[in-house]
Amino acid sequence: MSPSTPTDDEDMAYRVAALPLEYGETRINQLFTRGYNRYVVDGEDQPEDLVNDVERFGTAAFKEQVRADAADEPFVDEPGTLAVLATLSAICVKEHPKFEHASPRNIQVLYDIRELYVNNLASLIQAHGDGSLQQDIADVLYSKEPGEDGPHPGRVCTGITEMPEFGEGLYLEIPMAAASRKCLVRAEDEASTGSEDSGEILTRVKDNKLYVPVGDFDSKYRNYAERAFKKLLRVQEDGLSDDQLTWLTTNESAITERIDRFLETGHHERIWRNWDRGERTIRVLRRALSDAPDDVAQKGEFHTAKELYRAVTAYDSEDEWESSVTDWISSPSSLAKTLADHESHSAVTIDRDGRVNTYRIGRAGTGAEQIEVREIEDLFELPCMANMEERLHEKKPVRKDLYNFARMVMWLPQYQDSSLDEIVTDLKDVFSRWPWYDEQETEYQVRYEFSNTIDGDTPLPMNCDNDDLQRYCIGQDQCPYSIWGSLPFPDEMYEQVEEESAGPTKQF
Repeated sequence: MSPSTPTDDEDMAYRVAALPLEYGETRINQLFTRGYNRYVVDGEDQPEDLVNDVERFGTAAFKEQVRADAADEPFVDEPGTLAVLATLSAICVKEHPKFEHASPRNIQVLYDIRELYVNNLASLIQAHGDGSLQQDIADVLYSKEPGEDGPHPGRVCTGITEMPEFGEGLYLEIPMAAASRKCLVRAEDEASTGSEDSGEILTRVKDNKLYVPVGDFDSKYRNYAERAFKKLLRVQEDGLSDDQLTWLTTNESAITERIDRFLETGHHERIWRNWDRGERTIRVLRRALSDAPDDVAQKGEFHTAKELYRAVTAYDSEDEWESSVTDWISSPSSLAKTLADHESHSAVTIDRDGRVNTYRIGRAGTGAEQIEVREIEDLFELPCMANMEERLHEKKPVRKDLYNFARMVMWLPQYQDSSLDEIVTDLKDVFSRWPWYDEQETEYQVRYEFSNTIDGDTPLPMNCDNDDLQRYCIGQDQCPYSIWGSLPFPDEMYEQVEEESAGPTKQF
């Protein structure tokens, strides 16, 4: 008798969906197969139905109430389908052109999709079976660490039961022999100092067993499910061929259009993680200064609030959200108050030493050491580029290394007005130092990268947060430089950066 798989066994599907970190890629792909099988009718694939459901899931994730409701009532009623729709939705988001250079950690939309997935999964698990799945999960969440007396040979969680003598609600029953430090649960005390040793102990003891309130289980499992989604997404991404990915992103439109609409209407906080609402105001002020005649105001120079206000009133807003910002600035004094409110923004400097306060609107500072780039070889002063240069003497490059190199050169000031032939010649001269160099192939690749725009915009070079740069990075905490902060890129590039990036956040 062959062992059951998530493809054809519902209980197994629930176990792999609930605990994917405990299973390998084979089991997870079998779970995906179960989800894809839902879109096969009478032996015929139903790709339109799949895309429709991916769009429905992805766009629903934008709605806070839908995400919250899914914790009580499943938005998707089957674990394999849930895994497929959530991961494909996330892939559609990551493939959006605006996110090409963004770290997933900065994309709010991915967090929304993950929240809908986690809440949906929690309600599915709650409604499934007789509690044995919850016991399996508890075995993982409360098991001993390797250095903690070794694994317990029996079940860690022997039951989920009511204990009226301890209070209302359910408790996980854990034998003392199986107990780990994770079983010690304390109440969050508002008056506590935040120490793990403070707060009332909620774990109870009776008849040589521990009783852990089920609320702690819910909290621990939510953290687990967030990490589990990352693994599901990686397996799904690895399993899609280039043709399948192209088919998906070509046929999906609703998620992409919703993201575009948020960007067009200035709802950047819906797109980017930790978006500072002050960014909208600073961005409009910067654009107004760029449009203003030099005798009125200049970006990067100190001006009075009255001078800046003249630039704002003369600015012809491009979008409705920009108009809402300029309309709200009704006088020099209101502009001065706005800048004072956003004084902590790295692009704002206020000089209070004179009789009248003056204000400077620049680009966001990075604190990184500057590099003077007179020729392309100067880029190797960056430690990551030096590491890449050394590696390329040993191995052929991956394509991303080359296009990132070409894009960095593309944005250097001395090449802004150069012909493509001049740039190609200089890049070929640099590339010829490496043993794998092929003149014709290099020329083709460089010309291709320079012709490859994104919605008409020149593609950005990778920044230090990009995952593909991590194999060369010495560690951002160790490096005095940053790619976007140390190189003499023009303001136009940083304005494009502001459209496509947000501040650092916690791990996705």
